[in-house]
Amino acid sequence: MSAAPPLTEFDWTVRTFIYQSFAESGRAPVLGAMAAAAGGTEHQVRSSLQRLFEAHEIAPTANGNGVWMANPFSAVPTDYLVETPSMTCYANCAWDALGVASILNTDAWTQAHCAESGDEIEFGIRNGELSGDDGVIHLMTPLRHAWDDIGFT
Repeated sequence: MSAAPPLTEFDWTVRTFIYQSFAESGRAPVLGAMAAAAGGTEHQVRSSLQRLFEAHEIAPTANGNGVWMANPFSAVPTDYLVETPSMTCYANCAWDALGVASILNTDAWTQAHCAESGDEIEFGIRNGELSGDDGVIHLMTPLRHAWDDIGFT
């Protein structure tokens, strides 16, 4: 396994803009907005998204023209809809749903379904405390292998 290429200032600017977009709107920015924010071209952003993926920073869409995931955020609908006082977004899994509250330093509430039973569950952070239905978050993939297939993880 070779090391990821070093990230450039441009890459960090693209990454920062991605997270700002998710934090403000719950949505991933489009390619043109990323290019404008970073002061580059769409081609440069596509290359940056690939480097950010290789560095395990974000996961681009399959065609490389956008953002699929910027953990804990998902750019596509999932079973983990997270509501905060200022916006609604999707998380990739139960763990990431709690990560939204953490990364935004806010309360957040998730209504989802148990992956094993299919039962409806609700959980989140209220007044800075974990609350909601009891449950267990089972991480099946060891962290060292998370990016082998980040979509499965």
